[in-house]
Amino acid sequence: MKKLLVLLVVVSFAAISNLSAANYKLDNAKVDAMFETAQDANLSILAQDLNLEAGSSSALSVSEKDPIVAALLAFFLGGLGIHRFYLGTETLTGVGYILTCGGFGIVAFVDFIVLLVDNNDISKYINNPKFFMW
Repeated sequence: MKKLLVLLVVVSFAAISNLSAANYKLDNAKVDAMFETAQDANLSILAQDLNLEAGSSSALSVSEKDPIVAALLAFFLGGLGIHRFYLGTETLTGVGYILTCGGFGIVAFVDFIVLLVDNNDISKYINNPKFFMW
């Protein structure tokens, strides 16, 4: 009985999704016209739109990393080394974290503790190529 009910739900969902998708038509001429009139996007256009200068310090600065975000990433995703990618480490260091599950969880946990204790100035951990960031 459960299998029949699941099958009925799946079939009805598929029928409803097919009905709603049949109402949409793609006009290739309009799509081509949109691509012809589109403007190439690059960082200089973005900077002009945001009224930023090339050397200005802004809230969008990549070099400023939040220690709380890094600590949370180390706690929840430390085994995958996501906090190290956030801090701008080299790719091979991140791969090492992934392959060893964050040093079997020990290195990631120590990273979490270090980020909590030393959260005023984490600049020494940003772009740190060493496996042990401390």
